[in-house]
Amino acid sequence: MMKKKLLTVALSTLLLASCSDTLTTSLSVDSTSSTSVDSTSSGETIDTSTQVVTSEEDDLIEIVDGTSQVELNDYSDEFKSAELETTYEVDTTVDLSTVTDTYTISEKGTFLFTGSAENVQIIVDVEDEKVHVILSDATITNENLACIYVKNADKVYVTTADGTTNTLTATGEIADDDDEDLDAAVYAKDDLVFNGLGTLKINSDENGVTAKDDFKVTGGTVYVTADNHGIRANDSISITMATLYVDAGKDGLHTENDDLDSYVYIEDGTVYIASVDQAIQASYDFYNADGTIYIESQDEGIEAAQINLIGGEVSIVSRDDALNGTSDDLENIFVNIVGGTLDIYAEGDGIDSNGDIYVSGGYTKIVQVNDEKGLLNYEGTLSIDGGTLIGVGSSAKAQANDSSTQGSIQKTFESSGDLAVRDSEDNLIASVFTDEDYEMVFVTSPDLIIDGTYTIATETASEDIVLSQLNYDDVTSAVAED
Repeated sequence: MMKKKLLTVALSTLLLASCSDTLTTSLSVDSTSSTSVDSTSSGETIDTSTQVVTSEEDDLIEIVDGTSQVELNDYSDEFKSAELETTYEVDTTVDLSTVTDTYTISEKGTFLFTGSAENVQIIVDVEDEKVHVILSDATITNENLACIYVKNADKVYVTTADGTTNTLTATGEIADDDDEDLDAAVYAKDDLVFNGLGTLKINSDENGVTAKDDFKVTGGTVYVTADNHGIRANDSISITMATLYVDAGKDGLHTENDDLDSYVYIEDGTVYIASVDQAIQASYDFYNADGTIYIESQDEGIEAAQINLIGGEVSIVSRDDALNGTSDDLENIFVNIVGGTLDIYAEGDGIDSNGDIYVSGGYTKIVQVNDEKGLLNYEGTLSIDGGTLIGVGSSAKAQANDSSTQGSIQKTFESSGDLAVRDSEDNLIASVFTDEDYEMVFVTSPDLIIDGTYTIATETASEDIVLSQLNYDDVTSAVAED
């Protein structure tokens, strides 16, 4: 029977590669390779022909959303009706093959572009007005030029027509405009919205998209391949009702401004990111309401001062920390897991917070593979009042869990392979699918109750635990002795 692995590099590479012929990935961690069983593993040797858990059984675990232990930012009014609209009446139609050098939009209206052109730039220069740019099988290939440059506007909508594929490519060092450093294939000094029912492919030797204010993707399918940041915005990046693929030589999604209030908000839709640096970086808030996110990063997965996972599905493969709550300037730092599912494979810390970690719902799985890093690393407190979290990895940064209201087990357990935690009636509490070696397990669940007996088992080792106190821990004392 096929096993449902935690997210692996092989899986994420397949997902990314299947989405666009331009997307590539270079992370070479192999978490799916066969790992020999260590005969010295702790615990009782058991029949290796017996699977400890199946994916079908794991899928039956109830995933319950909790109530956030911290106040959340309100994104209920994030998307305006006009930003979601995909119908339009065209004022002007432009065949790009007839354009030389630049096409400047100097008045509000709806402009439809079709055809192909080289070294042509669409410029929007309209004082405090909204402009609608429709792309209908449009292709622009530029050497040293941004393909679309929003020089002045209130807001610009870039809409892909239904059933069309549109491509914007900028190669070489992109030429500046006066004092403005144009560093992307699509560059906007004002608010920018991508929507529609078609496909947009963006390729750039610098950034894919740069927005000096807010950037939103509210529909369609968008591919961004960039040597630098995939998408960079000063104030915010917000995504809903869209499918977005990003392959970046630096950060995948990056927001940063001087006010330290920039954020990334994903309401729903699907986002795939392969990045050399952070997959998602926000100076203030990252908030996933109900999106599906696949990340493969050669650095950290998601970094922000506040990381809020409210629902949806998030899968991360990272060479450094998978989640990193951090800020040099803000004080209220945390990682907050309220609902949904979170799968982590990390060479750094599984979850690292320079402040607190809150868990109140959802189903989180962590496989952490660096002997000098840890499953959960925090400078404040770990507060658990709901949800299921299970992790295997190193004990190097193990910390006592003394602030939670829900039962937990932190246990020295040297083994390898898939791991399951069951109650005395053989009901599955939680499980992890992996081929890696590890030296400890951490698990918390609403089903862990004081005086209950629980079995931790792999295909080669098994051990019973009586939860004599709310938070069982034999790891931190062992680490202290070392």
